Amino acid sequence: MDAGHEDRFVVFVRSDRGSRDASPPGTEQPLAACATYAEARRLLRACQGSPGEFVIRYVGETGGGD
Repeated sequence: MDAGHEDRFVVFVRSDRGSRDASPPGTEQPLAACATYAEARRLLRACQGSPGEFVIRYVGETGGGD
């Protein structure tokens, strides 16, 4: 993924361990980038029942300490 993006939440899908696709088990592929966590959660709910395991990851700058 491009390193020059804005902060966002990315929904990834992990290949199903029992599937016969070309990717190794546990491999994550980005599905969609969402501007908010709520948007990413809505996408996850819409994907319920689809093959694979879905995970939301925050992609961007973190911290903000002194």
